[in-house]
Amino acid sequence: MSPGVFLVLEPESAGMSLVPAALSLGLSVHVLTSRPVAELPPSTRVRGVTAEQVDGDPAAFVKAALAFATDREVAGVAPGFDYQVPAAAEVAAELGLPGPAPEAAAVLTDKHRMERALAAAGVPAAGGVVFDLDELTPAGLDALAARTGFPAVLKPVNGSGSLRVRRVDGPAALRGLLAEDLALGPVEDLGRMIGSRLLLEPYLDGPEFSVEGLVTPDGPVVVAVTEKQLGPVPHFVEVGHIVEAGLPAAGRAALEAVAVDAVTALRLTAGAFHLEARLTARGPVVIEVGARLGGDRIHRLVDEVYGFDLPRAMVGCLAGRPVPARGPARGVAGVRFLTVPRPARLTDPRLLRQRLESIPGCVEAVVGCAPGTVLRPATDFRQRYGHALFRAPDRAALDARLSDADGVLTQNLEPLTCTY
Repeated sequence: MSPGVFLVLEPESAGMSLVPAALSLGLSVHVLTSRPVAELPPSTRVRGVTAEQVDGDPAAFVKAALAFATDREVAGVAPGFDYQVPAAAEVAAELGLPGPAPEAAAVLTDKHRMERALAAAGVPAAGGVVFDLDELTPAGLDALAARTGFPAVLKPVNGSGSLRVRRVDGPAALRGLLAEDLALGPVEDLGRMIGSRLLLEPYLDGPEFSVEGLVTPDGPVVVAVTEKQLGPVPHFVEVGHIVEAGLPAAGRAALEAVAVDAVTALRLTAGAFHLEARLTARGPVVIEVGARLGGDRIHRLVDEVYGFDLPRAMVGCLAGRPVPARGPARGVAGVRFLTVPRPARLTDPRLLRQRLESIPGCVEAVVGCAPGTVLRPATDFRQRYGHALFRAPDRAALDARLSDADGVLTQNLEPLTCTY
């Protein structure tokens, strides 16, 4: 009997790795995407992979997936991006496949509902106040500020990739940001409108981490803890990640414990999870949880350190297959995203990539802009124009290599005397 077809809904970022992962398990793959099929990367245009374009609405993904399954054996279904977690869950439920229940998946794409579910289960979570931007009155704004205090964090309830996530340090700054948001209107991201419904929550003081793991029939399993490196406030752009995080045993144990509690409280039953938290003076506090792979090459870092293929393990979980145990750590790995502190011009991207690749331990270097591109400081993931991934025998060596990458970047920039 054929091993079946694995469905991947809207593969983006780390979700693209699910396609070769499924192929490596002997499964064929069918990709559903909201963008033209011709724009998919070469990894999807290989033997064993088919693809079709559908409308960006999750209901359209569900309809197309179930239509595909009417005359084919589907082995499993995975969301390739945050926005399709509910659609993947609904398809899995309809077909009797592993995955979170649709009602649990719906909570994961609404940050306010997620926070409430975690708090109800006694899991420490960032508690915020939700509101509709176009219905907010001056009195309502004052009430929001009184409930959360400052500093605070303003974010869309349904966004991803740091889109419009900002720190706010006082009432005047909050009024200014909301006026900007009203003037700009919602932003479209992969068919979803972001920014009309917002969440204001207290700012959490402390370093940020993510926990990467799997939910198997035996329960949640933590695979790695990632140290997150953020750009300057007021934005929360992730400019780097390190696996394993440089944490004392007690700090790591606390993060692992809260991750297991959070995943259990949110009723995730199969697949990968990516949890983000801050380690505050009172312990870890959960920011959000995703029923998906972490983005930003984190799965590559995990593979470099542990020899553990997270995408393959996720596919295995969702196809009802056993997942191998993770091996011991073999050094440390990190990724640096290329950003600038002030406007500058990159004259020779090819030379920059070559210089990054010449740094010892460089595994991968990508520079994604044309010669002469004017670069601007990052306010979300879209202003990161490349990355370099390194491995090293220990943290000191890794830090030195990341510092070398920062120096190479600076040497290859031409400062601008105006902001155009």
